[in-house]
Amino acid sequence: MKKFEIELKWASAFTAISIAWVYFEKYLGYHGENVSSQPIFSFWLMVPQALIYIIAIRQKRERYYGGEITWQKAFISGVVLSAIIAGLSPAAVYLMTEFISPEFMSNIVEVRAEQGVPREGLEQIYNLNTMLRDAVFNNLATGVFFSAIIALFLKNKKV
Repeated sequence: MKKFEIELKWASAFTAISIAWVYFEKYLGYHGENVSSQPIFSFWLMVPQALIYIIAIRQKRERYYGGEITWQKAFISGVVLSAIIAGLSPAAVYLMTEFISPEFMSNIVEVRAEQGVPREGLEQIYNLNTMLRDAVFNNLATGVFFSAIIALFLKNKKV
Protein backbone atom coordinates (compact mmCIF):
# COMPACT_ATOMS: atom_id res chain seq x y z
CA MET A 1 0.00 0.00 0.00
CA LYS A 2 2.93 2.31 0.67
CA LYS A 3 3.82 1.97 -3.02
CA PHE A 4 0.58 3.73 -4.05
CA GLU A 5 0.23 6.15 -1.15
CA ILE A 6 0.78 9.21 -3.37
CA GLU A 7 -1.81 8.08 -5.93
CA LEU A 8 -4.35 7.36 -3.21
CA LYS A 9 -3.84 10.81 -1.67
CA TRP A 10 -4.25 12.63 -4.98
CA ALA A 11 -7.20 10.48 -6.09
CA SER A 12 -8.93 11.53 -2.88
CA ALA A 13 -8.12 15.17 -3.64
CA PHE A 14 -9.41 14.74 -7.21
CA THR A 15 -12.68 13.30 -5.89
CA ALA A 16 -13.04 16.08 -3.31
CA ILE A 17 -12.48 18.75 -5.97
CA SER A 18 -15.04 17.07 -8.23
CA ILE A 19 -17.62 17.06 -5.43
CA ALA A 20 -16.85 20.70 -4.58
CA TRP A 21 -17.26 21.56 -8.27
CA VAL A 22 -20.77 20.08 -8.24
CA TYR A 23 -21.65 22.29 -5.26
CA PHE A 24 -20.24 25.27 -7.17
CA GLU A 25 -22.25 24.39 -10.30
CA LYS A 26 -25.42 24.12 -8.26
CA TYR A 27 -24.71 27.40 -6.46
CA LEU A 28 -24.26 29.17 -9.81
CA GLY A 29 -27.55 27.75 -11.11
CA TYR A 30 -26.16 25.17 -13.55
CA HIS A 31 -28.38 22.48 -12.03
CA GLY A 32 -31.50 24.64 -12.23
CA GLU A 33 -32.30 27.54 -14.54
CA ASN A 34 -28.96 27.32 -16.41
CA VAL A 35 -28.91 23.52 -16.72
CA SER A 36 -28.59 23.63 -20.51
CA SER A 37 -25.19 25.36 -20.13
CA GLN A 38 -23.92 22.91 -17.50
CA PRO A 39 -21.87 20.73 -19.91
CA ILE A 40 -19.92 23.79 -21.09
CA PHE A 41 -19.25 24.98 -17.54
CA SER A 42 -18.43 21.43 -16.44
CA PHE A 43 -15.75 21.22 -19.15
CA TRP A 44 -13.61 23.65 -17.11
CA LEU A 45 -13.36 21.08 -14.33
CA MET A 46 -10.70 19.40 -16.47
CA VAL A 47 -8.24 22.20 -15.60
CA PRO A 48 -7.99 21.39 -11.86
CA GLN A 49 -8.25 17.69 -12.68
CA ALA A 50 -5.26 17.88 -15.02
CA LEU A 51 -3.37 19.84 -12.36
CA ILE A 52 -4.00 17.00 -9.91
CA TYR A 53 -2.36 14.58 -12.36
CA ILE A 54 0.63 16.91 -12.82
CA ILE A 55 1.12 17.34 -9.08
CA ALA A 56 0.66 13.63 -8.34
CA ILE A 57 3.10 12.41 -11.00
CA ARG A 58 5.63 15.10 -10.10
CA GLN A 59 5.36 14.14 -6.42
CA LYS A 60 5.81 10.47 -7.36
CA ARG A 61 8.96 11.40 -9.25
CA GLU A 62 10.41 13.48 -6.41
CA ARG A 63 9.41 11.48 -3.34
CA TYR A 64 9.22 7.90 -4.54
CA TYR A 65 11.76 7.74 -7.35
CA GLY A 66 14.30 10.19 -5.93
CA GLY A 67 13.87 12.88 -8.57
CA GLU A 68 14.28 10.71 -11.67
CA ILE A 69 11.49 8.96 -13.53
CA THR A 70 11.07 7.33 -16.93
CA TRP A 71 8.04 7.92 -19.13
CA GLN A 72 6.84 4.38 -18.42
CA LYS A 73 6.97 4.77 -14.63
CA ALA A 74 5.30 8.19 -14.80
CA PHE A 75 2.61 6.78 -17.08
CA ILE A 76 2.00 3.79 -14.81
CA SER A 77 1.68 6.12 -11.82
CA GLY A 78 -0.94 8.12 -13.73
CA VAL A 79 -2.82 4.98 -14.76
CA VAL A 80 -2.89 3.79 -11.14
CA LEU A 81 -4.17 7.24 -10.17
CA SER A 82 -6.86 6.92 -12.87
CA ALA A 83 -7.93 3.51 -11.61
CA ILE A 84 -8.28 4.75 -8.04
CA ILE A 85 -10.23 7.81 -9.21
CA ALA A 86 -12.48 5.56 -11.29
CA GLY A 87 -13.04 3.39 -8.23
CA LEU A 88 -14.01 6.43 -6.14
CA SER A 89 -16.20 8.02 -8.81
CA PRO A 90 -19.39 5.99 -8.17
CA ALA A 91 -19.48 7.29 -4.60
CA ALA A 92 -19.04 10.86 -5.84
CA VAL A 93 -21.79 10.48 -8.45
CA TYR A 94 -24.14 8.91 -5.92
CA LEU A 95 -23.46 11.76 -3.49
CA MET A 96 -24.15 14.29 -6.22
CA THR A 97 -27.36 12.72 -7.50
CA GLU A 98 -28.87 11.77 -4.18
CA PHE A 99 -27.78 14.53 -1.79
CA ILE A 100 -26.18 17.55 -3.44
CA SER A 101 -28.39 17.97 -6.50
CA PRO A 102 -31.15 15.38 -6.74
CA GLU A 103 -33.08 17.60 -9.16
CA PHE A 104 -30.25 17.81 -11.72
CA MET A 105 -31.24 14.85 -13.91
CA SER A 106 -34.94 15.71 -14.04
CA ASN A 107 -34.10 19.36 -14.83
CA ILE A 108 -31.82 18.48 -17.73
CA VAL A 109 -34.34 15.96 -19.10
CA GLU A 110 -37.04 18.67 -19.04
CA VAL A 111 -34.90 21.30 -20.75
CA ARG A 112 -33.66 18.92 -23.45
CA ALA A 113 -37.20 17.55 -24.02
CA GLU A 114 -38.42 21.12 -24.55
CA GLN A 115 -35.68 21.45 -27.18
CA GLY A 116 -37.24 18.53 -29.07
CA VAL A 117 -35.06 15.63 -27.94
CA PRO A 118 -37.17 12.48 -27.36
CA ARG A 119 -37.80 12.01 -23.63
CA GLU A 120 -37.25 8.23 -23.74
CA GLY A 121 -33.70 8.68 -25.00
CA LEU A 122 -33.02 11.37 -22.44
CA GLU A 123 -34.20 9.16 -19.61
CA GLN A 124 -31.81 6.46 -20.81
CA ILE A 125 -28.93 8.95 -20.75
CA TYR A 126 -29.75 10.83 -17.55
CA ASN A 127 -30.21 8.17 -14.89
CA LEU A 128 -28.08 6.99 -12.00
CA ASN A 129 -26.85 3.76 -13.62
CA THR A 130 -25.72 5.51 -16.80
CA MET A 131 -24.04 8.30 -14.86
CA LEU A 132 -22.20 5.79 -12.65
CA ARG A 133 -20.96 3.83 -15.65
CA ASP A 134 -19.99 6.97 -17.56
CA ALA A 135 -18.11 8.37 -14.56
CA VAL A 136 -15.99 5.23 -14.25
CA PHE A 137 -15.20 4.94 -17.96
CA ASN A 138 -14.71 8.68 -18.53
CA ASN A 139 -12.35 8.96 -15.57
CA LEU A 140 -10.35 5.99 -16.84
CA ALA A 141 -10.18 7.29 -20.39
CA THR A 142 -9.29 10.88 -19.57
CA GLY A 143 -6.91 9.74 -16.86
CA VAL A 144 -4.96 7.48 -19.22
CA PHE A 145 -4.84 10.32 -21.77
CA PHE A 146 -3.67 12.87 -19.16
CA SER A 147 -1.11 10.36 -17.87
CA ALA A 148 0.44 9.72 -21.26
CA ILE A 149 0.80 13.43 -22.07
CA ILE A 150 1.96 14.53 -18.61
CA ALA A 151 4.47 11.67 -18.41
CA LEU A 152 6.10 13.05 -21.58
CA PHE A 153 6.74 16.36 -19.85
CA LEU A 154 7.73 15.03 -16.43
CA LYS A 155 10.08 12.21 -17.47
CA ASN A 156 13.69 13.05 -16.88
CA LYS A 157 15.54 9.76 -17.00
CA LYS A 158 16.69 7.96 -20.10
CA VAL A 159 15.93 4.24 -20.27
